[in-house]
Amino acid sequence: MICKTGLLAILLPVLLAGSLTFPAAAEPGTETSYVESGQTLEQASRQGLREAASTPRAENPAGVSAPFMRSYDPAAGYTVIGRAGAVQTHTESIGLSDGASITMLKGTETGQQLCLVLSDGKGHLVIVDGGQKTNAGYLARYIKAHGGKVDAWLLTHPHSDHVGALAVMLEQQKSGGLSDYAGISMGEIYHSFAPMDFYQREEEAYRLPMIEEIYRDIADYDQTKVHYNAPAGTLLDIGGIHIEIMNQAYQFSVDSGNNSSIVYKITIGGKTLLVTGDLPYEAAEQLLRDRGAEALRADIVQMAHHGQHGGSPAFYQAVSPEYVLWPTHQALWAQVNDGFSEEQETYTIALTKHWIDGLSVRRNFVMAEGDWTLN
Repeated sequence: MICKTGLLAILLPVLLAGSLTFPAAAEPGTETSYVESGQTLEQASRQGLREAASTPRAENPAGVSAPFMRSYDPAAGYTVIGRAGAVQTHTESIGLSDGASITMLKGTETGQQLCLVLSDGKGHLVIVDGGQKTNAGYLARYIKAHGGKVDAWLLTHPHSDHVGALAVMLEQQKSGGLSDYAGISMGEIYHSFAPMDFYQREEEAYRLPMIEEIYRDIADYDQTKVHYNAPAGTLLDIGGIHIEIMNQAYQFSVDSGNNSSIVYKITIGGKTLLVTGDLPYEAAEQLLRDRGAEALRADIVQMAHHGQHGGSPAFYQAVSPEYVLWPTHQALWAQVNDGFSEEQETYTIALTKHWIDGLSVRRNFVMAEGDWTLN
């Protein structure tokens, strides 16, 4: 087995000699821009406003960094308030069957998060993580606009950009606080976080308040709906969504929180999706050894740790995806000129783009561009 430094010693001359051909933005498709002004998505949809600005992406003069805006009639409930309040939605067909869809939400976030919403097209919703606390209101409105019922949450690890929104929603429902969060059926919660004393011992101090908060919130939730620490290989069927839990939390002393990420292999609409959370090199390589390359193979992969400091060349080669989800914000996505380090722990997004560019990937979907719905 080649060590990390040795691997890069082999790869580095090749990488530096070549050019990074990874696309800077998604290929032409369809986009929709809308601006919220106090309406829920459901209200906007009823009035037909959500689809008010569907245009070919090729007509967007500003690229991914500035949404293509059109004027809306303020009397109809929309006010153009600039880029900060704009939400772009994109829909792309990748051949899912039975009306199923996979949505990666950005909402109005400018930073990184992971929030995936899976629909089997028959009324069942599964949410992976949920994103930042500041995504809670947007996610709640999205859920209400799609029936108001979540069947299950699949949690990868207890960092704020993954479970913050869920913490807010659980707390608001418990306290009877803001009405935005009322009337949502929250469903089952599946998580396999490492023990609290592990995080207290190994994790950075600034992360502990969020970890302790989500532990409390889950402990306060209906325990008949909480499923903790399922063994690797556990299978779940939620309507037409089939889930395999690939591992239990690895307890590495380096990058401990991210290395405790749970990986889920999900079959939906006839295709497989591998959700990796923030899986770094150590856990990715361990999972590859534990489960083998064939078990990791999937049609779609979510790039670990938002596309940087995650996975490994061998891991992504084993997955061999056709489609790639990058839960990556604009500032990170734009770092194409980063150097390649000989230390695996400091792999940059430029290098992970290079890895993916070397695979037979048909399409990359980047959160920096807005919400993506694949069907």
